[in-house]
Amino acid sequence: MKLGLEAKVGFFVIVSLIVLGYMTTKVGDFNFGKDKGYSIKAVLNNASGLNTDAPVKFKGVNVGKVKNISLEDGKVVAEMLIEDKYKIPAKVRVIVRSSGFLGEKYAELEELPNQTGEYLAAGSIVKDTKDVTDFDQLGNKLGDIADDIKAITASLRDVLATSEGKENMKVTLDNIRQTTDVLKNIMAYNEARINAVIKNIEAITVVVKNMATDNQENINQLLANLKDVSQTLKEQTPQIAGKVNSITGNIDNLVTGSKGNLEDSIKNIKTVTAKLEKTVDNINSITDKINKGEGTIGKLVNDNQTVDNINETLKGVRNLFTKMDEFKFYLNFEGEKLMDTGETKGYFKLKIQPKPDKYYLLGLASNPDGKSTTTYTTWSGTSPYGSTSSGGTYVETKRKENSITFIAQYAKRFMDMVDLRIGLMESEFGVGADYFPFNKGKNAEKYKDKFVVSFDAYDFSTKSSPRDPHLKVKGQYNFTKNLYVNAGYDDFLNKDTRSTFVGAGLIFLDDDLKYLLGKIPSLPGN
Repeated sequence: MKLGLEAKVGFFVIVSLIVLGYMTTKVGDFNFGKDKGYSIKAVLNNASGLNTDAPVKFKGVNVGKVKNISLEDGKVVAEMLIEDKYKIPAKVRVIVRSSGFLGEKYAELEELPNQTGEYLAAGSIVKDTKDVTDFDQLGNKLGDIADDIKAITASLRDVLATSEGKENMKVTLDNIRQTTDVLKNIMAYNEARINAVIKNIEAITVVVKNMATDNQENINQLLANLKDVSQTLKEQTPQIAGKVNSITGNIDNLVTGSKGNLEDSIKNIKTVTAKLEKTVDNINSITDKINKGEGTIGKLVNDNQTVDNINETLKGVRNLFTKMDEFKFYLNFEGEKLMDTGETKGYFKLKIQPKPDKYYLLGLASNPDGKSTTTYTTWSGTSPYGSTSSGGTYVETKRKENSITFIAQYAKRFMDMVDLRIGLMESEFGVGADYFPFNKGKNAEKYKDKFVVSFDAYDFSTKSSPRDPHLKVKGQYNFTKNLYVNAGYDDFLNKDTRSTFVGAGLIFLDDDLKYLLGKIPSLPGN
């Protein structure tokens, strides 16, 4: 049958349209002829959208194609043909991805770390896979989010569109405004009291600083004595244990050699027992008289007022010991090495914790390399220091060797993640904060109080010492309940004294200290 020119042209156009349509919907390379290469298998979680002849890529390069997709023992297995010229590392995983917005899927081989130098060969099976969010899943999630937003706006419209809703919103805004006005008035009313408290704290700081200066030698001697006592206890403990063993041995020998005497003692005990029975009868007679209210003791015991007073006293004693049992005491020894200045710092701290959400921190900070104090004096006109200039600033730096500073702070915990502190920091008034980032979440019990980031600000500038505040930031990790390490940046606003540091410390829970406070009256409200 001979075709006309119009039929040939039409047939060519139809074939071209079919080829063009396939190429339009196909993203990837076109191969002609018999495929060559080595076959591998990959286990997938989901093969949705991944078709036969889909490209296989490694680092963005087409290295093969998908030959077959099947279900074996409930798992998706994709057979891939890799071209012979490509060597793929043995440690890879398969990820099904989408190519652009058209949505055609391809299999990507992603290289894993710690390679062994081996490569995939014919028959290799890749079991590692990873699921990613494709455009279809992303579109479905966006649709769900849009539905949720629509429902929320509809609910708000139903609430606010009515006259009652508008009136409630107006009342709410009025209440917020009134609350802010009350807070503003409270702050203004107590401003003078807050200033007075700050002045009192500054005065106390001066007194404590003077006490530390006057008693510096005594404090150093006290620390040395404590060190000697601990060393003596360490050396004498084995000897004490030996003496205890010797005493118990002597007691055993004494009991063995005194068997006859023990028999005589038993006879004597029988005689004493008979006398005790008579004594008990007398005691019963006396107690009977007391119960009847006869005599001075009987009247005292049967007086209800006296009994009530005794009960109140016993309640007070019981409450005191109950509160003492709730207290926790932590002894903390810490050392820091300033990497830039070469100095070292030592800390001895006592943490008193009456409740889980608050504590008091007392301690000493020792700086064996000394502490520098810089004073800036500005003048105009004739210099009092012999300078010929008409004005300027005189800088005087004094250094105190072996300085001891004091720590006295109050801390309060909020939301079980942040501790806010205020008080003395190295004999200077300051504030601080401790952040525990892992105290919330599903692993909170395992990592509670394990890692903490701290920030301190103290030693603020004065007219006689115009320097930047002493700021300190550090991170601390607690290996155990008794051992921790830390590192940070100290005094980073002041060029002459700034330094990075590393440190470590020991913490001990000392239950014995709580009994020393038995003579201290209980504070109201605690």
